[in-house]
Amino acid sequence: MRFSSLTEELNSITKDYDYGIVPGSAAVFVKDEIMGIGRLDLTLLEGVIVVIELSDQGYHIASSSPLSNDPATLAAAEQVQSCVDRQIFETMENLLMTASPLFRERFQSTLHDKLHKVQQLQLLEEQQHIGLGQSMENDTLIPTHLGTTTSTVPPSDTTTARTGSYGQQSIAASLSSSMPSSSHNSYDDHYTNESTTNLSSSSFDHNTNPTLDQQDLMDEINQWIH
Repeated sequence: MRFSSLTEELNSITKDYDYGIVPGSAAVFVKDEIMGIGRLDLTLLEGVIVVIELSDQGYHIASSSPLSNDPATLAAAEQVQSCVDRQIFETMENLLMTASPLFRERFQSTLHDKLHKVQQLQLLEEQQHIGLGQSMENDTLIPTHLGTTTSTVPPSDTTTARTGSYGQQSIAASLSSSMPSSSHNSYDDHYTNESTTNLSSSSFDHNTNPTLDQQDLMDEINQWIH
């Protein structure tokens, strides 16, 4: 049984199969909760009434009877009668499909429609997910002109020192060109003597100050000019 209780199972049978039997024809007339047995009758679309018994073992047709003497109805009744008390079905659907070809057609059509609806829903969900993913991807894209930045790299200490040295040489050259020749020579002699003195002191103090500091030299030049 599909449900845990006999009552729920019987109530379900009386409502869930109207698409493949005469609608409203299913009626319960035995419900024994203690023994776990129930009985109901219903009318197939072929015009045959069947009594169905259900228990924990499954479903089986207890009896059948045609509603008319029509040849098609009698032939259908014979087919149903071949299943009476001879076969136990695991589900109600299997019982009805075996007893009624018309129910089988309706069942397959209904099942196909349900599967088609499920596929349509899945396809719609996939399209929504794809659209959402594309929307999120577009939102996260950064324009190229906004993502491009110009970085300014500060000059290194070496470049600064070289620039200062070149500036000092330019200043000295300018001053030299603007002075008379004698002054120029005096400046050269003085600068040579000063450099010699500084070099001598630098050589003497080699362990403590191996090179002449650039800033000190510039200060000395500025003092000499003024």
